[in-house]
Amino acid sequence: MENEELFNQVAGFAKEAYKYDGDITPDTTFDELGKESMKMIALTSMIENELDAEVTVSEIMNMTTFGELVERVAEEAEE
Repeated sequence: MENEELFNQVAGFAKEAYKYDGDITPDTTFDELGKESMKMIALTSMIENELDAEVTVSEIMNMTTFGELVERVAEEAEE
């Protein structure tokens, strides 16, 4: 899967999980989205179910930007 396609797919999941209407870029921070655990759980579930990539909520809590999440999902998808 191309990185841009992966980014757009994960960004779509985030918009749905966080009920976020703004643009999401690789530099968008999780503070901007809101670091709410229930929304992170929804996001990780979508990633796992749709992309078969496991990323934990605790991993996301340690990330600063959305780009870091997409890189992590790409690593998981390669395995």
